[in-house]
Amino acid sequence: MPTGTSGLDRDIALLRRRAWLFLPFAALGLLAAIFVSPLTGESSAIATLALDTTVHDLVNGGDRGLRIFEAQQMTGDPRFREKVIQQIGEPDFNFGRFDISLKTISVADGVSRGDLTIGIADDDKAAAERYRQAFVDVFIAEYTADEGLYRTRFIDRRRQVAEETSDEFNKIFAQLQARAEPLGINVLPYIDARGFISPSTEDYAEQSRIGRELAEVDGAIAAIRGASDGVAAAVASGILGQTVAPGDANAALAARKAALESALGALVEESPASVAESKLEPEMIRLVDEARALRIVKDDAYIRWANAQIAVRSAESYVSVAYAASGNLAGSLMGRVAVAIAVTLVCGLVAIYTIEWLRPGRTS
Repeated sequence: MPTGTSGLDRDIALLRRRAWLFLPFAALGLLAAIFVSPLTGESSAIATLALDTTVHDLVNGGDRGLRIFEAQQMTGDPRFREKVIQQIGEPDFNFGRFDISLKTISVADGVSRGDLTIGIADDDKAAAERYRQAFVDVFIAEYTADEGLYRTRFIDRRRQVAEETSDEFNKIFAQLQARAEPLGINVLPYIDARGFISPSTEDYAEQSRIGRELAEVDGAIAAIRGASDGVAAAVASGILGQTVAPGDANAALAARKAALESALGALVEESPASVAESKLEPEMIRLVDEARALRIVKDDAYIRWANAQIAVRSAESYVSVAYAASGNLAGSLMGRVAVAIAVTLVCGLVAIYTIEWLRPGRTS
């Protein structure tokens, strides 16, 4: 080589002359790329889902099952887990490998926002990312769709509560009827809690009203005895609240009296007013109290169920996703290529310069 040759030129010439030494180390680099990946740890694939649900037609308690907390609880539903496993395509996949956490941002009437973070680790970075994407795809579908689990679980819970409360009421009411029938007592007025009026008080008031009307009719019949047809018609019209033709007063009042007596008799026969609630046996009082309370709760449960259906139809849900990954860079395709190239270059250069250093007749 000429004396004026630079060090860079000498190195380039040396590399060209001994380039064949890179070949065995290229094979070594491939082996290193294959075997180094498991030694560098697992790769984690992470996704952060920003969740936002707004209920526009807000009714009493209608948004309680559309809160951010229920979005996280949905991930524990067996149906949701089965959908994710089907999306992954591995029937034996362990769903417990997912790490799921929730950060609440805002929870108010009709508004619920938060960040749901999911992560999964795997020796294969590509596999971890595939598992993560399967989870994200299923979650977005079930969170935003009208028939998704996020909404149907809310309605199903309300329906289940209403039906179970109704069954419990029917059970107690059947026990109450079984005790009351041998005594000839009608239990319906006892459990009628509408307006929070005592059944006995309501029944006495109705009997008193009919009795007062009956007394007015009897008084009118006595008053028109011997009176002219015009006077009798005027009295009957005032009592009955409608025009009565002269000569028809006695017949009209007699018909009204018969109707009132029949109504009063039926009321006395069918109502429990003759037995005050406080006079019932202790077990019947307990059943009355329980049935009355369950009736109120049952009605309220069905109202909440209806409210939930209205809220679900008016709710809007949105999701934005941010992805991240960490660990086991050598586990990716690019990482393996980098390992192979690095081993080939480093080992090849070391071999070339070692041979050059040790060759006989090396000049300074």
